[in-house]
Amino acid sequence: MRKIQAADMAAPSGVCPPWCTAINHLNDDVHQGAPIQLTVPGDETGTYDDGEPYALLWAALVCRDGQPPRIYLDALGDASGGGTRLDVAGVDAVLADLRLYADRLQQMRNHLAQITEGEQ
Repeated sequence: MRKIQAADMAAPSGVCPPWCTAINHLNDDVHQGAPIQLTVPGDETGTYDDGEPYALLWAALVCRDGQPPRIYLDALGDASGGGTRLDVAGVDAVLADLRLYADRLQQMRNHLAQITEGEQ
């Protein structure tokens, strides 16, 4: 038989940290800061998302009572649960990769401009 401990019966604190911007989360212990999102233009052919802009990355500061705060990063562009929770070192690693990605994307863009010059 499982022994019930006091922690099993504890009600959520109901007290949000100052950075929590979540609304309508009464009686739960999940806190979330204001999210950020990277939205990209839609596919010019209209094949993907009917050509509408779409969210590529989504991130927010999150925590549950009793757990350390983390940055939740979701590559599906929302908080769908397909992401990862990162500490400071993890976020630093992502930022380093994003800087490298941005540099390489700039190089790719410059190459595209060279090979499509005159198409504009």
